[in-house]
Amino acid sequence: MATEMRVLITGAQGFLGRTLTAEWLEACPEAVVMGLGRSEARAGFTHDATRRGRAVPAPLPAAMQRSHASPRASYAAVDVLDRAALLRTLAAFEPHVVIHLAARLKDDAPADLVRVNVEGTLTLLDVCAGLPRRPRLVLGSSGAVYGEPVTLPLHEAAPFGPLAGLYALTRRTAEEAALLVARREGLHLCIARIFNPIGPGLDERHLPSRVAATLVDLADGVGEPVLRLGPLDGTRDFLDARDAATALRLIATRGEAGGVYNVASGVATPVGELVSHLVAAAGLTGRVQIESGARQPGDVPHHWADVARLRALGFTPRHALPETARHLIEWYRGIEWPQVAAAASAEPPLTVTVAPRFEYPVEIGAGLLDAVPARLLARLSTRRAVVVTDPRVGALYGERLMGGLAAAGFQATLCRIPEGEAAKCGEVWHGLIGDLHQAGFERRSTLLCLGGGLVSDVGGFVAATYMRGVPYVNVPTTLLAQHDGAVGGKVAINTDWAKNALGAFHHPSAVYCDPETLRTLDARNLAAGVAEALKVALTGDAHLFALLESDPAAVLEGRDVRLLERIVRRSAARKIALLAPDPLEIDLRRALNLGHTLAHALETELHYAGLLHGEAVAVGLAVATRVAQARGECPEPVAERILALLAAYGLPPRVPRERLFAALDRLSDIRRVRGGALHFVMPVAIDAVRIVPEVAPIELCRALESVAALAPAARIEVAA
Repeated sequence: MATEMRVLITGAQGFLGRTLTAEWLEACPEAVVMGLGRSEARAGFTHDATRRGRAVPAPLPAAMQRSHASPRASYAAVDVLDRAALLRTLAAFEPHVVIHLAARLKDDAPADLVRVNVEGTLTLLDVCAGLPRRPRLVLGSSGAVYGEPVTLPLHEAAPFGPLAGLYALTRRTAEEAALLVARREGLHLCIARIFNPIGPGLDERHLPSRVAATLVDLADGVGEPVLRLGPLDGTRDFLDARDAATALRLIATRGEAGGVYNVASGVATPVGELVSHLVAAAGLTGRVQIESGARQPGDVPHHWADVARLRALGFTPRHALPETARHLIEWYRGIEWPQVAAAASAEPPLTVTVAPRFEYPVEIGAGLLDAVPARLLARLSTRRAVVVTDPRVGALYGERLMGGLAAAGFQATLCRIPEGEAAKCGEVWHGLIGDLHQAGFERRSTLLCLGGGLVSDVGGFVAATYMRGVPYVNVPTTLLAQHDGAVGGKVAINTDWAKNALGAFHHPSAVYCDPETLRTLDARNLAAGVAEALKVALTGDAHLFALLESDPAAVLEGRDVRLLERIVRRSAARKIALLAPDPLEIDLRRALNLGHTLAHALETELHYAGLLHGEAVAVGLAVATRVAQARGECPEPVAERILALLAAYGLPPRVPRERLFAALDRLSDIRRVRGGALHFVMPVAIDAVRIVPEVAPIELCRALESVAALAPAARIEVAA
């Protein structure tokens, strides 16, 4: 009896996904196929076809309808960017093979191209790496990654040429990132560079479908018998979608780990030849005038593939181009006019597309505090401002900043909020909103957050919620805030049950960091800032790690402003590199949660008193390091080096054992905040982390025992 093979296909309601599902079910009687896609299940493709100038939902070909009705086929509406839903689905289905076809096309919004093509790929790989039984993976890529050909035909080992646009860049980036992750995680991954598949359901942004739709209308007597096209002398590598599906199945079952395969015919076909086949299939030879236009900027004249590697897997195309052209024309003819008329009678839904863009300067330099009014004068259109700070920072720098603002012509008001993490609460937030109202704060006014992470968190949350969002600027005065809290737009307040449970993504208009203000910090606050910098270093900056190791005494004494400035600059730069492609923490930015899972639970358990945020992060870092070490993910020398660096700064603090273990009970609330998954981040090298979907309670307990037993010398002790 044949063994059941479970196949999962992303982008399953698209053109190639539908074709691949039908191919796999037909070729493998033992196969069970699950499709994933962003949209709900549809009877046809997820885009429209055109008949008589009107859009109609693109139907499935009859043969494909039968295969998709099979009890061996299923579908789930799961976005590849939804890590929690993706993990649940894959863990339940337990696929042997995953073929990733979900992607955005070249005319889509740039932000969507990056999120889906790059972040979606990395999210899928990360989830697969955490499955008990890891599937074989195929990443459906594009021949566009080669760019403008250096040599032809394009062999998989050929050097890349200049790229034509962001689409090709995101596909190339996804490939390279996926291969790196696969090697690191030991995943069996193949890359399939798909060139120009043709067949029923191909989106009309592609020439073959656009021409076929026009020709079928012309054959029905609709429209002027003229085809106005681009240049026809260029060459492309066209492949029937059914053959492309066969190739993907062979790559998935026979491809070598790390292998790259061109999915193409290996034939250089002039575009004019394809058009001639379509004209003939429509019965319009000699009856249609074809006008050839100029080449578009960035268009590559010639592009076709070497397919020797694919043929070595046993691949031979079954469908010649004239047959493919007939197949496409027949499909358009099958979209009957009554269907079009019925579809046209219903008003299509409206679509809202929002592509936010966040861009603001993060300036770092000694003496910058006194230059802030001039920076604001040049950057802002308003001269109305409110400065929010706490009593300690207000006494040190508040009047100084207020004087500078007055001299620059600003009408400014100073508001104070209490010190300490306990002030990140609803009462303080509400009180500050009342202060803004009393001060006559308007929508175009600017809120200046002068202080540590508490001030930027509360002030930023006020800015996010007052009048549905007003501008704010961060002027951080602690080490932790300068490189972490003030940058990234995560603003929040705490609740009794969880830290940062009420919050938003609301990015500042600017961030101005003056390392001179760090001279007034005590060693404890500086050490807390180092803990966050260490977290950032572990996500990918070995130089920053070494910088933190270089002179702990100088950092703790606050006497070397130049060293502090370097730490702030490198830490902020690394954080920006992670959040820039992921401003809403969908995927890449989650690495910055290293040390925070347990830290947030511990802060909540201690009711936000007695422990600085960076100190809680230090506890979380030590626990994450011990968990990774016990799993064999983090080599012992690396783990000991991390713990030694923490110890050099008097970290982690001593927390009563019973409070440490009580914090574990708070993790259930964190799961709710994170959509049911813990997403535990572990260090695996001095400059690399791994995100796992779950950690067993026994692992955390053992790690906590180890951390609680660390030598107490020079460490802060938190009262029970």
